[in-house]
Amino acid sequence: MSAPPPPPTGEWSAEKLGRRLKETGAPLVERVSADEVEVTFVDEPGDDTTVTLAVTIGPRIGFNPVEGEFAPVTGTPFRVRTLRMRSDLRFSYVFVRRGPTGAAERVPDPFNPPPRFSECSVERFSGASVAVLPDAVPLPWLEQAEARPAPAAETAVLASELLGDERRVWVSMPPGEYADESALPFVIHLDGTPDHSAPSVRDALVRAGLVRPCAVVLVGRPAQRRDQELLCNPEFSRMLAEELLPWLRRRYPLSRDPADVALAGESFGGLCAGWTALHHPTAFGNAVLQSPSCGYHPGLTWGTGAGELLRRTPVPTLIADFLAADTAPVRVFHDAGELESSNTHSRWLDQVLTAKGYDTFYREFAGGHDYAWWRGVFADALLWCFPLKGTDRSRG
Repeated sequence: MSAPPPPPTGEWSAEKLGRRLKETGAPLVERVSADEVEVTFVDEPGDDTTVTLAVTIGPRIGFNPVEGEFAPVTGTPFRVRTLRMRSDLRFSYVFVRRGPTGAAERVPDPFNPPPRFSECSVERFSGASVAVLPDAVPLPWLEQAEARPAPAAETAVLASELLGDERRVWVSMPPGEYADESALPFVIHLDGTPDHSAPSVRDALVRAGLVRPCAVVLVGRPAQRRDQELLCNPEFSRMLAEELLPWLRRRYPLSRDPADVALAGESFGGLCAGWTALHHPTAFGNAVLQSPSCGYHPGLTWGTGAGELLRRTPVPTLIADFLAADTAPVRVFHDAGELESSNTHSRWLDQVLTAKGYDTFYREFAGGHDYAWWRGVFADALLWCFPLKGTDRSRG
């Protein structure tokens, strides 16, 4: 991604900007080559306010600042910023406004409101706008989910003796009626929230006859505990296997076959899903790793960067444990952003899983460490884990 100077102020007029925003929405996109576009972001911040852009594409997890301020459009209240970008990207972004005091406020694009499921499971992406450039891989099941969201999930509280705490759990059953003796497959999604997109994506696939009717379990967490519970924590993994699973099966008509159980997560949650399934394969027969933080090791400040791989550093915990253990009866769906820094470790993990003979599927998407992709690619994970008999599992 390059950042050419902003267009001359005379290039845009209030009439032209207003017409384009009404016709196409924001950001404004112009194709400049077969695989590149110019993307113009528009803000209307008010006087005495500077605006910069932050996107989920870049070296850091979360929002990466783009150097350069938005330029004023003469005779209008608008400010614009134009970037030349790959035409296949999908990414979250925010505007960073700074007033006279210098205090920064992060806001969504006022001309491109956040999507329906904007209050996502990883808070740092909540409330962001999403840009979908013209050649981005479509996410049709997410579009259907946004158009027809699932009914509210049932809320319960799980009291854990192992952890000495309580947490909310939301359970969403598939469309239709199911007898008490049913044995439904189910996916447990970490970093759960009541408005997570996973149940709605599941409903779209079930209505299309592509996946087995399955329950979606969304596991919440106590405040400020994410970086303790999800980083290869043996007690937390025991809680999932020894407390959560029996608790769920006492309340819902769920399968007892590990092959019908998937553990899913994003970022730290993906790390936890993979590590827990490896160490509890008789509980979880499937693991869904979405941009997993598999560079994590407690002896490293933050994983290992591509350059650090040439020096003597500890092998990241998840990779080391898969290398050391016998091949477990666990199937692994694994995705990562082509433009996120952690994909070095995802590629490494995929090589290890493949070499050890795991039933695994790995894909990269044209983006960064970003919920804008995870919530749509989750459909492919369900197609991989629980395809309806006779459907093609490789379509994931």
